[in-house]
This record gives sequence, structure tokens and C-alpha cells, in this order.
Amino acid sequence: MKPDKQTPDRNPDLTGPYDRDACIECGECLMKCPALGLKRGDAQREIRDLRAGRPGRFVLRRCESCFACNLVCPQKANPAQLFLDAFHAELQRKGTPAWADYFQPHDPDNFRRFITARMPVAERRLIEKWADRSPCEEFVYPGCNIIAAPYLIRAWFLKDLNIRGGLDLCCGEMYYRTGMVERLEQQARRLADFVRELGAKRMMILCTAGYNLFTNILPRHGFDADIEITPYLPWLWEQIHSGGIPIVNKLNITATIQESCHAKIIGDEYMDLPRRILEACGVEVVEKKQNRDCAFCCGIGGGFPPGSGYHPVDVTRATLRVAREAARTRARALVCYCAGCMQSLCAGMAAYPARMPVYHLFQVVQQASGEKPELRLNAQRGRLHIQGMLTRQVPKLLNPKRKPLTQP
Repeated sequence: MKPDKQTPDRNPDLTGPYDRDACIECGECLMKCPALGLKRGDAQREIRDLRAGRPGRFVLRRCESCFACNLVCPQKANPAQLFLDAFHAELQRKGTPAWADYFQPHDPDNFRRFITARMPVAERRLIEKWADRSPCEEFVYPGCNIIAAPYLIRAWFLKDLNIRGGLDLCCGEMYYRTGMVERLEQQARRLADFVRELGAKRMMILCTAGYNLFTNILPRHGFDADIEITPYLPWLWEQIHSGGIPIVNKLNITATIQESCHAKIIGDEYMDLPRRILEACGVEVVEKKQNRDCAFCCGIGGGFPPGSGYHPVDVTRATLRVAREAARTRARALVCYCAGCMQSLCAGMAAYPARMPVYHLFQVVQQASGEKPELRLNAQRGRLHIQGMLTRQVPKLLNPKRKPLTQP
């Protein structure tokens, strides 16, 4: 499934380089940005500053690299890449703060390793099983967020999948969205070697971010393995539509959806799929005010700009913003089709008075197909996420040292 080009005005290459010649400095990208929403004068000055190599006042502190700017740009200039280039330049100048280590994908004490070290033994055994590197024709790539929530894969319709991967094999999404180009290139080569080692011809990805990275981003940065790649949402919809996953228990509830930022790149047809699946399960979707192309990031993006460096206050503020927006819909539940979004928002809901339940799409399908999902583990992972930030990240806020971008 390639990026959807059915809309005539849609930019056919939303992950391409910034088109300096096409940009007219109109500021529409930053005016319509869900995170910044600048006034026209501020937006135009910010674009002029960034184009001139100056840091500006807003993007380096508040941009969440959610890609909405590329979708609203009337010139199809891909301003997101201008902002990511500015992120990279700022990181080259100043490096990363000590507290950012907790969210770096390959830091030995990062948040996912904190969570996996505290999992029940049965979940850790699943992760060990997925580390298998023996040759295979086709496999399922879990993505690091599924690895931090392996209980999701205990759903009856997922148990027979040939899953291969590990935390060292993350897709590099967090490097990409923070402008850490050198680390993204290293990961692209590592992933290409992994695919070649397996000798696989086909790979299905359980993560929308991973699908966008593998198909649109990593090939620009050194991923050159020859493999057919598909996302999981079309497969899941086909299983339901064909009767392979029978819907025997219509849920008759309302729910709102947390959009994956990467789904915006893939297109409207892709974003329709979770809505079709929920409808088939008896769920009425109540859209948030900011939805689809202009949806807020789940919250982790609040820490992406170099002026934040994953500061826990910024991440928490952005997560609670989504929790409040979801609560305003008065829907019964918040459904995510990204395991990373689910974990961020489970943490947010643990701290938000509304306490709206957060489900992964797999768990909704489980319920509708007659199986009881392990919903209690969602909140438990959310609490672990908060515990890790408080005990591993917050103490580093007093550390003034910064790490050069090239240092792992």
C-alpha cells in the first residue's frame, strides 16, 4: 500500500526534501499547524528566519514534526523537512541534553528497556522468541512499541504470526522526527543487514510509523534491502471483511481515534481503515476537533524539538492536551492503532481526571470477536511509563552536560 494519491491536490511526495524555490513564505504551514497555530506575521517571520539559517522563535521549541504542515502547504514545498533540517543544525550546534537519553532508542537505560525489564516472564519470553534470526521467506516486523507491549500479540488472530525483531531493530522513527540524521542512517544500514540476514522476501509491519519509515524514509538514508513491505491495517480489515475474524459481539459503544502522525503521509484511504474496522466491530466513531490530517501528536512529539529534548514537562503537557481533547468528545473510549500512541495516552490518562479508557485497535477486535483482552495491562504500562520518567529521567534535569550529536 503506497501513499494515497487519490486526492488531486495532494502532494505526491510528502517525505521529500524541502522545495526552497516553491516556498513563497506565506506562513500557511505554521498558521494551520495544530501544535503552533501562529499568527500570520509570526509565521512568515519564522519561515524567513529558518530559510536564512537563523533559529527563529517557535519551531525549534514547539514543532512536534507531525507532518500536518506538508499537507496544508499550498505550494507543496514540504516545509516539514525545512523544520527537520533546522532541528539537525541546532543539534549539531548544541548537542542533546542529559535528560534526552531516556528516550533515545539505543540508550541502554531508555524507557522501553525500563518497561521490558519489569514485564511478566511470559511477555519477556515472547520478546526472546521474536529475536530469532533464522532464515525465512516472510515475517512480521513488530516495531519497538509492540515490543514494549507484547501482550497485544496474544490476541487469538495474531498468535500464529512469524514475528521477528528486537529493540535494537527499531525503525528509527524517533531519530527521524528529531532531526538526528546520522543515527537514522546508522539504523537504516542495520535494518538492511537484518533483512538480508533473514533472506526474507515479504514483511508485514504492525506499526504505521514503521511502515512509513521503511517505505518512504529509510530508502533515502541507506536502507537498500529488496523486500516487499505491507502495513497491517489492510490485512486486518481483509480478515474481518472476509470472515476470517468473525465479529460475534457488536460492542455498541462510542470511541474517538488517536491518529498516527505517519498515517497522514500514507493518506486518506489508510486513515479510513481503522474507522471501517471500528464500525464493523459495532463502534461509533466520534471525531476529535483535531483529526486526520491536522490531528495532534499523541504527546511524545512535545519532546521532539531540540529546545525540549524530551523534557518531561513538554511531553506531559502535549499528552494531557490530547487527553483533554478526547474527553471533550464524550466518547466511551479512546482507540489507538499505534502501540506507541496507546502507551503515551495510557500514561496521560493515568494523570488526567477523566480517566477515559485507552484501547489498542487489536483489543477492540478481540472483544468484538469474542475474546477478552488484557485491558488491565494498558493502565499498568501507563503507570510504568510515568514511573520511569520520574525515576530515570527527572533526576537528570539537574545535569547541565550536553552530548554531541555524533556520540551514541
